[in-house]
This record gives sequence, C-alpha cells and structure tokens, in this order.
Amino acid sequence: MKKVLANILHCIEHGTELGWMLDPEEQNLFVISSDRRIQMFKGSQSVPVLMGIELDLTVAQIFEWLSF
Repeated sequence: MKKVLANILHCIEHGTELGWMLDPEEQNLFVISSDRRIQMFKGSQSVPVLMGIELDLTVAQIFEWLSF
C-alpha cells in the first residue's frame, strides 16, 4: 500500500485532483484529495468523485463489481 500511496501523492503533486486507493482485505476505500487529505470510506458510504461528474457510488458497489 505504501507504493500505491506514494504513486497517488506523486500524481496529486502534478495536478491530479482526486485519487482512490482500495484496500481489498478490509474492503475500505481511501480517498486522497488535492490538499493531501486522506479519508477512509466503507460499506454504504458514498465516495467523493470529481466536481462536475454526476455519480452516486458506494464503497460496497465498487467491491461488488470487483468480486468475481
């Protein structure tokens, strides 16, 4: 996870507005914003998306899509 977080922070430093990091073991989603703030979301919580994108998506929905 350290490598993924480092990559997201690198992208944030170069103009990316928002990054997601998934923790499949705990089924959590970490959101890294352009101010380098990290928030954790889980279950039925809606995750933030970029401004201007109309999307209501929960952590549970993301992990359901990834489950095979």
